[in-house]
Amino acid sequence: MRDISGQRPAVELLERLNAQLVRHRFQLALRPGRPQRSLGEHLALIEAIRARDPEAAQAAAHAHLAGVIDALGR
Repeated sequence: MRDISGQRPAVELLERLNAQLVRHRFQLALRPGRPQRSLGEHLALIEAIRARDPEAAQAAAHAHLAGVIDALGR
């Protein structure tokens, strides 16, 4: 989506942020059970998008982010 947006400044910002997230992704991958939990959360988000259900997609995204924040806070 970002590549077809035509918003080069936004794409550059996302690329910089993504580079900073590498460390956090590695930390999460090492947490017992977290990769499986993230997979389920991602699948719920994909299913909500496929169903064209914006409320469910928003809820799934929020649930995933809350889980990530919780896991990083431990």
